[in-house]
Amino acid sequence: MTRMISTKCFKGFPCTHRQWRASSHCKYVHGYSREFYFEFESKELTKEQWVVDFGGLKDVKQWLDSMFDHTFLVSEDDPERELFEELDRKGIIQMRILPNVGMEGTAKFVYKKVNEMILEKTQQRAWVSKIE
Repeated sequence: MTRMISTKCFKGFPCTHRQWRASSHCKYVHGYSREFYFEFESKELTKEQWVVDFGGLKDVKQWLDSMFDHTFLVSEDDPERELFEELDRKGIIQMRILPNVGMEGTAKFVYKKVNEMILEKTQQRAWVSKIE
């Protein structure tokens, strides 16, 4: 059976985080603009001959915006989490809690959520086969 793959990149998600376990300067709050590259895969195309309808990904973009646009990412086990929660309550940061805020942890977190969205949207016909 033939596998069909299409790709989509979402850019422009400026956010901050810190790697509290790091012994390097990565332990300090820092940030940059993130982007997410997805490969969508299917064994069967839509009637339009698409793997995934990119026009139907507005909810994916909206979720990425809510998680990563001008937000502060905190690892769920960060020992300073309470301090960051206070800053969030005061409206100083827009905190989002992830299992692991590193690039690999973020990719795993985003993969899980977006793959669930794609599976539901396509009735299990398509899925996320890769994320960078």
